[in-house]
Amino acid sequence: MRFLSSVGLPCHPWMATVILPLLLLLVPLTAAQMWPSCGESGDYESKSTYEANLRLLSSTLPKKAASSTTLFATDTVGNVPNVIFALALCRGDTNSSACEGCLVTAFQDGQEHCTNNKDAAVYYDSNPCMLRFSNQNFLATTVNEHILVIGSIESLMNFPKLLLFTLLNSTAQSAVNSSRRFTTSRLDVSSFPTLYCLMQCTPDLTADDCAACLRPYNQYTLKYMDGKKGGRVLGTRCTMRYETFPFFQGDPMLRIINLATEVPPNNNTMPIITANPAPQSQSPVEAPPPPEAQATIQELHGHNSRKRALWIITVAALLLSIFLCIICFVVWMRRRRKGTEILHDQAAMNRPEEDALAWRLEQKSSEFILFDLSEILHATHNFSKENLLGQGGFGPVYKVNALS
Repeated sequence: MRFLSSVGLPCHPWMATVILPLLLLLVPLTAAQMWPSCGESGDYESKSTYEANLRLLSSTLPKKAASSTTLFATDTVGNVPNVIFALALCRGDTNSSACEGCLVTAFQDGQEHCTNNKDAAVYYDSNPCMLRFSNQNFLATTVNEHILVIGSIESLMNFPKLLLFTLLNSTAQSAVNSSRRFTTSRLDVSSFPTLYCLMQCTPDLTADDCAACLRPYNQYTLKYMDGKKGGRVLGTRCTMRYETFPFFQGDPMLRIINLATEVPPNNNTMPIITANPAPQSQSPVEAPPPPEAQATIQELHGHNSRKRALWIITVAALLLSIFLCIICFVVWMRRRRKGTEILHDQAAMNRPEEDALAWRLEQKSSEFILFDLSEILHATHNFSKENLLGQGGFGPVYKVNALS
């Protein structure tokens, strides 16, 4: 850690590897946008059988969808009146791990933003999945419900409808003819901005059903997003998004270079939709549930345990990081004090040598001669009585042998 050493802190690399990850836990998570769509088929009570069935479903459906080659799954749990029907779909350009994690979060967001609602759908801005659960058997039909139309705030100058219609129509045809009912595209026409598009139907739809689902999306887009730089239409059976920048993984599956000849007239009869709903903040992403996770009514008492655990981890990380910083400071102060003492000891040890050097320098400039103690002991026979001459004004006087 070059930064720490530059300010004199003696923190070791292991301290940095402990402190930095803990501090990252304290950085507020940037909440991604999500759009919940709450149904009107009734509410369930907390700690009820319906809630237990919903928790059981949330522990199995994400893994079921992630393990599918199409990243799609449906399931039914419970008996009337507590039966739940659910559908989970991940974008065709994502992977199974991201799919499972997204769906785990979607179940949490659905229950948080559509509190105790038996019917809810969850869509995301950047997360690659959508989810719906309901007490109504919507799986028995191909009807597209919970439709949201969301347009970009920014607009493009001189953006012809023909350009947008060409993008949507060509991409829809490609998605319908795909075995996965999924495609991505890019439209390149000279003098116009490049457009990117993604369309997807649930894989259990036939080609005709997928085409019927996507057909109204042209009308929604041309009506609500005319001249917009981007937008999306979200539904439980099919979705569409277009932008002026690449937003999907990998290269486009379709490249469009020719414009359509004309834009057909709009059909005035359109299903009920929600246009430009306000986005919400999604819940923090948590790890996927264990493979054998099961939910029971008794487990409902721990409904808020994840939130409590997150708070506990955050507080513990803060306290531990402060404790480690205090240790670093104490060690630094001790080393600094010890270094000062060593300097004083070295100065004390060097003082006799400095005094002797000063005397020898003085000897060169005077008539006195300096002798070492060993020389004097030898000359007086170790201050023997035989060499004692008597007492002088400054003490005993000894006879000395000649010194070399």
